[in-house]
Amino acid sequence: MNTRSTVEDLFRRRTQPVGDGHLDWTGYRNKKGTATLHWNGGTHGALRVAYRIRTGQDPIGYAHATCEHPGCVAPEHAADSAVTPRRGHHTGPINRQPSSSDDQVKTLLREGLNDRQIGRSLRTSPKRVARLRAELELPSFHNRPLTFDDRWDANTEPVDGGHIRWTGRLREGTSPAVHHERRYVSPRRIVFERLHGRAAVGRVLPGCGYGPCVRAEHLEDQPMRDQLAKQYAAIFGEVAA
Repeated sequence: MNTRSTVEDLFRRRTQPVGDGHLDWTGYRNKKGTATLHWNGGTHGALRVAYRIRTGQDPIGYAHATCEHPGCVAPEHAADSAVTPRRGHHTGPINRQPSSSDDQVKTLLREGLNDRQIGRSLRTSPKRVARLRAELELPSFHNRPLTFDDRWDANTEPVDGGHIRWTGRLREGTSPAVHHERRYVSPRRIVFERLHGRAAVGRVLPGCGYGPCVRAEHLEDQPMRDQLAKQYAAIFGEVAA
């Protein structure tokens, strides 16, 4: 075999189009009848390779075909059981309640933890976490880690008056916090520094009068509050004189 070829190249040489977008497998099948490739000293399921061709990443659960054509291995018909349950398969024991709520899982997803971390933390299945990740339309952690902007979008919402409300984690019940660069920090401080191009001094708080606001244009640090206090004193001092 050409050592420069890939498992995907071998997959394509072992398939045959049969119409309607289906692909039949012409290669080896194991004792269970599963389409399998032997490549580079390892064994690879054909449907897992098909899923990787379509998405650029390995499935978290089992790879399976979503069509009804027997034995189809077309990449366009390959799905991940962690995201799309297989027809006729249960995702868990009947009537068994999950150990954590969907909201708890979604909170950690928005904070940027990966599926296995959340599974260990909440004692739930990473496959369930992956399904909820897909519902939130968050990028796969295996594709790329969440950025601050991803977390910002997932944990904020616009409200009346031009304010932006933080819907994510709160420190001490009041202060917004976001997981960023392996620690929890204030999202207000990050967007303030992005807007003003300088480090914030002291606490960054909304000056708009709306307590939960995190909109960068509505935030003030200590020097800005001091300057505003001097302006008020000057204005009211002139009036009093």
